[in-house]
Amino acid sequence: MRLFTQCACVLFDEAPPAEVLEQALDRWALAGRQLPAPGDDGWLACGPGFVVELRSGTSLIVDVVDRPFPDDARAASDSPALGTAWQSGMFGPTAAPGTLERAKQHAWTWREGADAADRHRAFVRLRTIIELPEDGQLPQDHDPLHELTTVTEMAGDLLRVPGATAFFLPGGESLRSREQVEAMLHRKSGVGPPPVELWLNLRSAELGHEGDARWVLVDVVGMGQLRYPDQEAIFVDGQEQGQAVAALLRNACLHLVAGKPIPGGSTADDASGRYWKASETTGVLAPSRPVLRWLPEGSTRVTEETLSKLRAG
Repeated sequence: MRLFTQCACVLFDEAPPAEVLEQALDRWALAGRQLPAPGDDGWLACGPGFVVELRSGTSLIVDVVDRPFPDDARAASDSPALGTAWQSGMFGPTAAPGTLERAKQHAWTWREGADAADRHRAFVRLRTIIELPEDGQLPQDHDPLHELTTVTEMAGDLLRVPGATAFFLPGGESLRSREQVEAMLHRKSGVGPPPVELWLNLRSAELGHEGDARWVLVDVVGMGQLRYPDQEAIFVDGQEQGQAVAALLRNACLHLVAGKPIPGGSTADDASGRYWKASETTGVLAPSRPVLRWLPEGSTRVTEETLSKLRAG
């Protein structure tokens, strides 16, 4: 049994010719051409492209899809073929319909990101694929960090192709520019933590009011690509500092990536010296996924009853 373990996309104004892609990927070991899957819905599984053999023994499939990214959640519900493609991980094992729209709404690090995404009419999909053992579990030496770095490096080459508009990670709900990706690639060879901010998205949303309290949520989406839970924090506006909370969540992500677990009940202080406590639960915002929820120790804490009211409202 084979499994797609990562998916990254380069959005294009129009589908690039195969020979242009082959030239852009000339430093990669192309093992051969990839034929498109048959049938009207074959593009969901694979378009025309190439197979790349990586030194790790992992394969990577590069395919061209000559249509916009299929993001519509309603279409995924109405079309059995599209719904199955999403459920089967054809756009990434942790991605969910609506990912591109959410990435556009929260493109805080790249103001032009939403416009770049709106312009696209085709995309090139980069997917790592592994052969699962008989027990169906990922191998112990599976390295998602290396996989994400590899697809990002390859995307960096494709972003130089005329007509490329954006780097998009469906599982990270993140839109990034060519300049942002190139900055990461230059940084990769230096000393420092991995550039998780390129692969993840930081979001902020107002959950609503309860009396005089205006509840705010800050979360990180995309850690599932690295096989870790996402992070979220909920607090009353004015009682905590949003930037300090964002730094807390980023540091928690880096802590996990460094191989240091954060069990439920853990505590940490943010950049302003305020203490927070983590619990394991399901995220409030879409997509549905496991998160570590951080609540403040020194100010008003949201209750499940309040969350239920806010969701209902």
